Amino acid sequence: MKKYQLKSFNSVFFLLWIIIAGIIWAVDDSNYPFLFQKILSAIALLGTLIVTTHLLCNRILSGAILKNRMPLIVIWIFLMAISQSILLSLFLEGFYLLESHGILPLSENSENKELFLAEVFGFLPLTILVNLGFGGLKFYFEHAKLYEQHLILQKEHLETQLQSLQAQINPHFMFNVLNHIHILIQKDSDLASSLLIKYSDILRYQLYGSDKESVNIEDEIRFMKGYIEVERYRWENTLNFNANWQLENPKMQVPPLLLIPFIENAFKHVSRSKSHKGYISINLNQNNKELTFEVENSKSSIKRTTAFNSGIGLDNVKKRLNLLYPNKHSLIISETENVYHSKLIINLSNDGESK
Repeated sequence: MKKYQLKSFNSVFFLLWIIIAGIIWAVDDSNYPFLFQKILSAIALLGTLIVTTHLLCNRILSGAILKNRMPLIVIWIFLMAISQSILLSLFLEGFYLLESHGILPLSENSENKELFLAEVFGFLPLTILVNLGFGGLKFYFEHAKLYEQHLILQKEHLETQLQSLQAQINPHFMFNVLNHIHILIQKDSDLASSLLIKYSDILRYQLYGSDKESVNIEDEIRFMKGYIEVERYRWENTLNFNANWQLENPKMQVPPLLLIPFIENAFKHVSRSKSHKGYISINLNQNNKELTFEVENSKSSIKRTTAFNSGIGLDNVKKRLNLLYPNKHSLIISETENVYHSKLIINLSNDGESK
């Protein structure tokens, strides 16, 4: 990336100097006896400016811009301008000397020769203007490069955070399901074997699907249905369950394992009572670019030692939502004495196109 940026700056740098040289050549009214003398003078003077401004931009200013040392940048620009003015004046003095010794034909410039310091101060406004222009151009390219690097680092940081959160979600989910199957092994080995097969499908999706940036929403729903089926076996007939899945576009893309913590949370905290059944209700509606996901469950009025909305799963889904959909989602969680309700609305306008 750095190499590309420098090449881009140098391309503009040399293109501008070609244009400047062409303009100077066209408007220069210096009266030299021979054309080669004019060419030699142009090569010496323009060559000095090109080499020194290139040195200033690519060697001196790069470090100062990177460290954001504006006073140092200004100082270097003016020091280089003074150095350039001295060099240009020395070249003129050299041409005068060659002409005075008859090595080069005498030109009108020699007849109108000024004092050395006057020549230095005469070049100074030009060199300052040139250095400010090309220094500003270098600052623009360096700033663009730093901004691009900042975006890359920001994206890498985001991906690292998401991977870290994903790594926390997966073991949490595995622990819950395997614990359920372990309990069933002691009661009904055939049922436990059947559930273990079903869980293998869930685990396969978890291993291969969760590493993806996004998945089809129909695949995510199939995964959630598999989890629900395992949980319903564990609850047998002690729980009323209702689910409604409405999809306008089954190929709509969503982040994997984003919604399952809400269902996990509902099964974990649904009310347990011998006198009446608890219930869980799930509604998912995907319409155009909007996804609405609601989960409601009955809960016991007896307070538990752990807060109802605590736990790795639900905490992580909130963090993931803030990372993946900043200002593009709404999560409303309401709780009464006997009911817990979660409603998530996501705007999938940029992330929900089918792939």
